[in-house]
Amino acid sequence: MKQQSISAPHSRRHFLASGSMGIGSLALSWLLNQDQALAKPAVVRPELEKKQFDLSLKPTHHPPRAKAMISMFMQGGPSHLDMFDPKPMLQKYDGKKFPGDIKYDNAAQASSKVLGSPWKFSKHGQCGMELSELVPGLSEVVDDIVLMRSMHTSVNNHGQSI
Repeated sequence: MKQQSISAPHSRRHFLASGSMGIGSLALSWLLNQDQALAKPAVVRPELEKKQFDLSLKPTHHPPRAKAMISMFMQGGPSHLDMFDPKPMLQKYDGKKFPGDIKYDNAAQASSKVLGSPWKFSKHGQCGMELSELVPGLSEVVDDIVLMRSMHTSVNNHGQSI
């Protein structure tokens, strides 16, 4: 499989073209403010505010043993299906039409073709953790780390699933 460069060079013209909408909206908001044409500030109604998660510390079931933790939140990073999460059924149906029902968030760009990972997975360490060939350095320390597979969402759109 041919590897593509992650960072493509951008020209000044590309930067100005992609940033012009942001600069234009800033200018428009300033002009509207000068003409007193902006809407009045919204009235805050706490009873309508979205409930927040309680992130305060709570007692644990067992005394903690870990001294430190590294959390990798990789929005926009490589897919977990290509690095940490082998799916044998994806490989079985790779390139074929999905046999079940699909709910699309964006039907205009939707495809029912199944796409398996192009990378090979193998078991590593005493624990037998399966990792792809994309993370060879991680395979040397699998017995010293924890891989949590506990996320679940009912939305298949990345931004809303976070």
